[in-house]
Amino acid sequence: MTCPPRDPDRTWQRLAIAAAVLTLAAPGCLGAAEPEADDPYEDYAAEALTSACTASAIRAGTPSSRRPIIDRALNWVEQRVIYSQTPQPRWGGYRTDCSGLVSMAWSLPPPGNTTHSFAGGPWDNGRSRRIGWDQLEPGDALNNPQHHIMLFAGWLNESHTRFCTIEEYNWGRPASIIHHTIHDTSHGQPFRSVYIPCRASNLSVAPTPSGGSSGGSACFSQTLNREMPHLACVESRFDRAWYQCVDGTWRAGNGSYGRCASSNPLGATGNSTCRSDTLNRTVNEGTCVQSRFDSRWYQCTDSGWVYDPTIASDRRGPIGACASFNPL
Repeated sequence: MTCPPRDPDRTWQRLAIAAAVLTLAAPGCLGAAEPEADDPYEDYAAEALTSACTASAIRAGTPSSRRPIIDRALNWVEQRVIYSQTPQPRWGGYRTDCSGLVSMAWSLPPPGNTTHSFAGGPWDNGRSRRIGWDQLEPGDALNNPQHHIMLFAGWLNESHTRFCTIEEYNWGRPASIIHHTIHDTSHGQPFRSVYIPCRASNLSVAPTPSGGSSGGSACFSQTLNREMPHLACVESRFDRAWYQCVDGTWRAGNGSYGRCASSNPLGATGNSTCRSDTLNRTVNEGTCVQSRFDSRWYQCTDSGWVYDPTIASDRRGPIGACASFNPL
């Protein structure tokens, strides 16, 4: 049998097709399969897990339209659901990892999205959309498409620099409520440059209650745990600074934007305590401790442990001078 002569053009065609197939199959390239689970994140310091973020405070600051989302996520916290990348029949068939928790809270189909398929990810499936940091409400999420996602659970202070999240974050650990700051650079980059605020596509912005006679929108005060009218002034229990509600947004200052509709100074302070797992004892408000879990500095406030990287250099934290200074 005589073989026909090779056609050089057809040979190069076959090689080009084979190369294209290999390119499509390469990890991380267009056409590659989406990862089925997300990598675990890390352990958090005990102080960060026992800060001002509490289930009762989160529920109180959540609009009624968002309560079902928060309640579903807090149920995993209260049931101490352990991190797993395997779909769990007991928990609705969802993976109990970071993206599984957010998917469950948003009622997305099990086993859930991964960080790659939430907003900003390379396989964004349209079930969520990007929003701005100033639009975040409890029940939204913060997504690092290459690594981790957390359910946003509310701002901790009127200046919107500290906030609570609900997360599944590491093997052997349960779903937890965790405290973060937008200035955190512990992972090499500022938090705000790594995480993308996003919202479930079927959610709209919660209506803002009407303010005072001037017609401005109200602001929710975590300090007072209630809505405050336009131009109300509040001394924050988180940093002892004054803020004024200006048409739905807290702005620094006491009467800086017009006469205060009401003035709300802090009452007696200094009576709170915090449990330090680093020192293995309860300490008084104002105490500064370098955590044995992550070597970062925290100060005990009347809202719990608060991280502040400047404590080491000036012995002052978010509420003032350290009552005692406790390095490792």
